[in-house]
Amino acid sequence: MRHAVVALALLAAAPGGASAAPAPLSADTSRPSVESSYGSGNFGHWGVDADGLPTFSYELDHMTDPRGAIPETPNRRRAQHQLGNDNVVATAWNDGYTMLWSQSRLMQFVNLWEADNFHWAGGYGYLRTDDGKVLSTLYLDRPQGSEFDRVFGTGYYKKRMRSEGFEVREDVYVPFGEDPLLIHEVQLQNLTASERRVSWFEYWDVNPFDRSHSANRGISSPQWDESRQMLTVDQANDYGDTKPETIFAAALNGEVSGYDTLIEAFFGAPPSRAQPAGAVADTTTQSIAPPVPPGGENSTLFAMRTPVTLAPGESVTLRYAYGLAHREQVNGLVDKYRAAPDALAESQQRWVDWLPRADFGSQDRWVARELTWDAYLLRSASVYEEECGAHTITQGGYYQYTAGYNWGFRSWLHYLLPIVYTEPELAREILRYSIKLQPEVPEGFVPYGTGPLCQRFDLGTSNDLDFWLLLSAGEYGLGARDPDFFDEPLPFHDTKREVSAWEHIKIAYRHQESMKGRNGGYTMGTIGDWSDFATPLGPMTESLLVGAQLAYAYPKLAELAELRGDDSFAAELRARAAELHEMLDANWTGLGWYARGWLGDRQMGKGVIYGEPQPWAILAGAPDGDQAATLVANIRRFLTGIGAPGGPSRIGSAMAPSRKDPEITEKGPSIDPTYTLPDMLGLLLENVPNATFAGAAAYPGGVWFDINGHLTWALSELDGLVPGAAELAWDEYTRNTLARHAAEFPDHWNGTISIDDACNAWYSSDPSRCGIGIPFWIGQITEQPTWMVMNAIRLAGVTPTRDGYRIAPHLPQETFNLRFERVGVSREPGTVRGYVTPERDGPIELRVKLAGGGAPQAYADGEPVAHTVEDGYAVFTGQGSADEPLDWAVGF
Repeated sequence: MRHAVVALALLAAAPGGASAAPAPLSADTSRPSVESSYGSGNFGHWGVDADGLPTFSYELDHMTDPRGAIPETPNRRRAQHQLGNDNVVATAWNDGYTMLWSQSRLMQFVNLWEADNFHWAGGYGYLRTDDGKVLSTLYLDRPQGSEFDRVFGTGYYKKRMRSEGFEVREDVYVPFGEDPLLIHEVQLQNLTASERRVSWFEYWDVNPFDRSHSANRGISSPQWDESRQMLTVDQANDYGDTKPETIFAAALNGEVSGYDTLIEAFFGAPPSRAQPAGAVADTTTQSIAPPVPPGGENSTLFAMRTPVTLAPGESVTLRYAYGLAHREQVNGLVDKYRAAPDALAESQQRWVDWLPRADFGSQDRWVARELTWDAYLLRSASVYEEECGAHTITQGGYYQYTAGYNWGFRSWLHYLLPIVYTEPELAREILRYSIKLQPEVPEGFVPYGTGPLCQRFDLGTSNDLDFWLLLSAGEYGLGARDPDFFDEPLPFHDTKREVSAWEHIKIAYRHQESMKGRNGGYTMGTIGDWSDFATPLGPMTESLLVGAQLAYAYPKLAELAELRGDDSFAAELRARAAELHEMLDANWTGLGWYARGWLGDRQMGKGVIYGEPQPWAILAGAPDGDQAATLVANIRRFLTGIGAPGGPSRIGSAMAPSRKDPEITEKGPSIDPTYTLPDMLGLLLENVPNATFAGAAAYPGGVWFDINGHLTWALSELDGLVPGAAELAWDEYTRNTLARHAAEFPDHWNGTISIDDACNAWYSSDPSRCGIGIPFWIGQITEQPTWMVMNAIRLAGVTPTRDGYRIAPHLPQETFNLRFERVGVSREPGTVRGYVTPERDGPIELRVKLAGGGAPQAYADGEPVAHTVEDGYAVFTGQGSADEPLDWAVGF
């Protein structure tokens, strides 16, 4: 056991006869129950699997039930679930198929569903019985009268079909880790009293589609490798990809008796998806599809036949791999999983070990369930981009799968925040990915996002992007206790010259400060700040939001600078933060909130509260006690809608009040700055029901999970300053859950197991609707999961400091238990305990908020240690060791 280090001067020795230390929280590997049906909506129900992880059973017959329609995607009834690891992402659909996505090279689907061209994705198959029947495991083509279950799990998609005396169970999953492939496990069981000789036809389509260029990729003719029972197709050197990867499918066990790679050979002419000609005939032709040039329509698929004999009651499991990798990697991947018959169990155990364990009490068990689910959604949105040489977490949704880009710079960096405390190596990768996009030219902006092959994507300019790099650098360096990372040399995007990561951070600071405005804020980029298009649509020329954000970020970055010994930079940051505090004080409006910005000499937000800057001003410590109480009351009244006409919000708070609120004296955007003419623009906006700004008094309106993530965090920090702040933070936290949305709008799939980045506000004509109007894809966006995870850490009270951590729980529950991979906090009567896991050796100061009377006793790594009491905190020091948890406790 490591010895505790007492590093505070003039401390009394620990009292003799101290009670035994509380049990170390890091040693608690139990998984509390998260079983709760709350928030299931009308599509199925939430449950748990054998590992205690959340599952969603999709039970609606979406093809016949009117509720199966997806309002945000006209004429579509497809509902999806995200599968992924740190390299690739796959999407499992209620129709019964799975599509694989990779952006290792280009940003592409590997097997895009295109029914009109007979490309049907795959991840299912056909059981050909010995009495001539063909049973499809695609839900759309399931046998009449069959039983069919679909379960979206934490890391997998399970299907079960019973028909004609057989049961077919399927698991499709992306193995935890780095490997760019899907595994399909198929269990065939004979339910009859007779021996049955059947054939299983495994089907995966080959339809690589480059989303950013909206074009089919060129491919070679398929090749069959008899020794590995594997089909491969090479992609062409197209759309700038000079190192294209190979698509492959392989049988990992069983004996493949034949294959087809030509659509017409397997499905017939004309092709029949439900009754493929090859399956009906119980044969294959070893057909080889022709090569296809870039942009051409291909006729390629992978189908493999495996004959199976099943005794009465017997079951057999067949296993297949499908993926995309460089040709020299393919054989190794196939061999690896051929030798790993329990790969699913191994993958699930990795998820069990990594996902958070939370207990907020029996009445809030659904919140713990959602935290687990959202942590899975956050991590499984990771991808690897080879030309960038790093992993990142993507925004997903329509930004990725419709537009075909990795938007954007600010997104990756705030996804990083909770990853600091759950997977610090991935957090470092995101920092590398982002820093390497910085240009060396002094006036150059970092990009809005990236396109394929690590190319910049620019959407005008935004004045907040440097802020997100500065914020995440401070959080990572302090939260992971890893200041030395910033010594790592990293290149500029344009010149490729390398400087230290710390120099990159200082360049970002200087670039940010080059945008100081005349009113104390920051001049708008051509596109905006956090709110895209706020420059033309706000309209606005100077942002006070960015000033409020930096007033919080600069002191935290100064702490990191001091930890690194860069005292002069720390002093500069603190001085600038003090100026920004003065700016915020000057922009406290008479109605009790902070202004949003300026349009020339006109202050924006004088007569209407904007949601964006308020949380950051609170986090920066700008309002005093009376101002904070007034500000919170105004947020609740105008944005959460408590007491407002038409309110309250059924889900999270809005970014702007209702345009019809009688207490609003300012509306924007407006064609009449004097507000003397009728609000014709307001009437127009009211008639755009699928826009977030419908009915809003100011652009962009709507419920944005990012902004409400900041708001939850800010409310929690007012605990002890504003009465009831902890309860209000919990209220906002739970309002922004998937479960809350599904409970309020049970007929909306968008919001049941994933959701878009924004939803309509409570005052819009259709508050059930989510999205920003981009078609084709709904849900699967990473904002809501990010803040669900990050705010669990913040509500538990974990704040990194220069010397260690401040622990001040803000959860309203008297008892809770929250454990992440690298940090945990638990509160029980008479005891607060937890652990932190640093990235380097060294002393760690812990400041733990005291609650209740009695003399406290502090413990570090199971040993009583001396402490002081300062401003209501027990202050003591423990010795941290890299990658090992330092357990701490304070008891009474």
